[in-house]
Amino acid sequence: MDEEFRYDHHARRLLKLPLLLLQPLLLTIWPLSLLSNPLIANPYQLRYLGIMTLLVSVSALLAASILFGLARSAGMMILAFTINVWSIAFAFRIQIDDSGPLGLYWNLPVALLITLSTCGLIFRMSGYLLIIAGSWFILFIGEDRLAPETMPWQLVWILIGAALAIGIAYNAVNSHWMRRTFLLKERYRLLSETDELTGIANRRKLLQAVEAALGTSHQSAGHFIMLDIDNFKSINDQHGHHTGDEVLRLVARTMSTLDSALTSGRLGGEEFGLLAQGLSDQRVTELLGELRTRLRQMEQPQITFSAGVVRLHPQTPLAELLKHADEGLYLAKHQGKDQAIWSA
Repeated sequence: MDEEFRYDHHARRLLKLPLLLLQPLLLTIWPLSLLSNPLIANPYQLRYLGIMTLLVSVSALLAASILFGLARSAGMMILAFTINVWSIAFAFRIQIDDSGPLGLYWNLPVALLITLSTCGLIFRMSGYLLIIAGSWFILFIGEDRLAPETMPWQLVWILIGAALAIGIAYNAVNSHWMRRTFLLKERYRLLSETDELTGIANRRKLLQAVEAALGTSHQSAGHFIMLDIDNFKSINDQHGHHTGDEVLRLVARTMSTLDSALTSGRLGGEEFGLLAQGLSDQRVTELLGELRTRLRQMEQPQITFSAGVVRLHPQTPLAELLKHADEGLYLAKHQGKDQAIWSA
């Protein structure tokens, strides 16, 4: 679900500029066609002013949703764009009907133009099909034919089929590459935020989470634990670096499965960090005890850890928080190891 939320944000960011740039064109094309249409005797009728007001209002709604974040998702933004396109189709349908019998010549060209011009601006096939289905419905509802009788029906259907095939194919390709671009972006993001050896968050990612938690710590309790494996150099010397790496991976896996309220990360070397959110002091102490018990179940080498625990306060800078946690860890090491010290 989190991945889909990020993809939605990715699609919204990519489509934001094209949709904004399209608005002036959409607002210009209909009044220009109205003023230059020789089949319209009076283009200054009140009803046309009402239609233009509708187009401006819908376009402004879309622009506001993009610029000011009124549309909180790409789906909502595309919905606003869909209403925008349908409004254009409605405006052309009114103009076509007012043009008399010769106006029928314009239903099909306008429908094909909408079909081909919107195919690259929708990031899901369902949304694209909704746009063109609604537009064609608006343009042809009540009509007994798609084109004038003088046009061979075989060519009409070939034209319609070709336009639909091109639009659907382009939308599918565009949607595919948008998804592929997002997946590549996600892959690089994960690589930049993940510790290569243990697979948990690296120092940068963990500290970002701690800094974000500091800003919301007035709402719920938060703790940061700086944890260091005891006698890790001796483990490497006696059992080899391969065993040392296995110990690091084991500690990382064990921390990750302790509690869903914990966020774990590797700070560097044999030093790890745990961010606890929404837990009481007692629960944090219990989890550290559970971690100690689980690690002791590994027979060789024996794994213990020392830790410094700090409560989160919104007024405490990150650097100061890390300093207090490090001081607690230092005391735990110098008071015999295999223990956790709470700092002020």
